[in-house]
Amino acid sequence: MNAVTKHSLAEGFGQRQGPFSRALAALGMTGEDASILSRVGPDAFNWVRYVFGLVLVYDAWTSLTWVHKVAVSQAIGLPTSAPALHLLVIVLAFVKIAIAAAIVSGRGVIPMSWAGIAYMAFVWTVFQHGGDFGKDGTDPGVALPYVVMFLFTIAVERMRTNPDVSRNQMLTLARSAFGLLWAYDALMKFHPYFLNHFTDFLTAAQTAMAGTWAAGYERLFLDITNAIGPHTVALLIAGTEALIAVSLLSGKGLRIMGPVGALLSLAIWSTAETFGAPYTSGVASSPAQLFGTASIYVLAFGYVMTLFNPLELLHKDAAPAVVNPA
Repeated sequence: MNAVTKHSLAEGFGQRQGPFSRALAALGMTGEDASILSRVGPDAFNWVRYVFGLVLVYDAWTSLTWVHKVAVSQAIGLPTSAPALHLLVIVLAFVKIAIAAAIVSGRGVIPMSWAGIAYMAFVWTVFQHGGDFGKDGTDPGVALPYVVMFLFTIAVERMRTNPDVSRNQMLTLARSAFGLLWAYDALMKFHPYFLNHFTDFLTAAQTAMAGTWAAGYERLFLDITNAIGPHTVALLIAGTEALIAVSLLSGKGLRIMGPVGALLSLAIWSTAETFGAPYTSGVASSPAQLFGTASIYVLAFGYVMTLFNPLELLHKDAAPAVVNPA
C-alpha cells in the first residue's frame, strides 16, 4: 500500500501526461539525452539535498529573529507592531520548517518542493518586488535560484520511480531554468554600467567587510582586477557567464562549464556578495536572504556536476546513463 501511494503521489506531481507535461513537451522539454549523462542513480544526489535542506533549516531559524521581522516590515510597508506582520512571519517560518524537514528527511520531497516553489514565488513577488532590478544588481533576486534547486530536487525524486532520464522532463526544465538565470546575469553584465563600474562592486564589498579578515581578501581581488584592467575583467566575467548559459541551455559541454560555473559562483559569493553579509548576530538582514545568491548557484551546480561528472573526462570509456528498457 505504501509503495502504491508513493507511486500515485509521484504521478500526481509531474509524471502524468497532464497539461503541464504537454506544455513542457511543446517547448521541446521531453527529457535528457541519456547518452551524454553520467551513470548515476537518485541516491548520488543525496548530498546536495542534505546541504540544501540544512540551508532551508537555517533560513527557517533566521525567520524567527527580530532582524528578519524588521526586514519584512520594511519590505511590505507594515509597522513592526502590526499583528498582521507578526502572524505573517510566524506562518512563513512554519512553512519553511515543514519544507526543510521534508528535504532533509527525504519524505514528502516532491509535494513539499512544489510548496517551496510557491513560497519562493511569493518571496520574489512580495519581498523582493520581482528582483528589484536596478543598475547595482545583475541577478534576478535570491528566490529564483531556490526555485531551480526545488526543480532539480523534484527531477531527482522522479528518477526513483522512473529511471529513464530521456523521459524526465523536470531535469530538462531545471537545467533550462538554471541556464536562463545565467543568461540574464550575463546580459546584465554586458550593460555599460557594470562594465564601467565593476570595481565599485568590489570596493563596496570591501567597505562592508571593514575590520574583518574578509576585507583583506576583497582587497586582494581588487588589486588583481586593477592589475589586469577592470574593463577587461568585467568583459571576461560577462563572457564566461554567457558561455555557462549556452552550455546549460543546450546541455552541451557541462563537464567543463559546470566546474567553471561553480568556481565563478564561489568567487562572486566571496567577493561582490561578501559571503552573503552583512549579518547581524549571525542573521542576514534582508527578507528571505541566506548566504547570497551565488551560494545557491553553487548548490545547483552540485546537481549539474553529478549529472555531468567532470571526472569522466579523464575516462573516455565511462558508461552513459542507464535508460529504462521498459
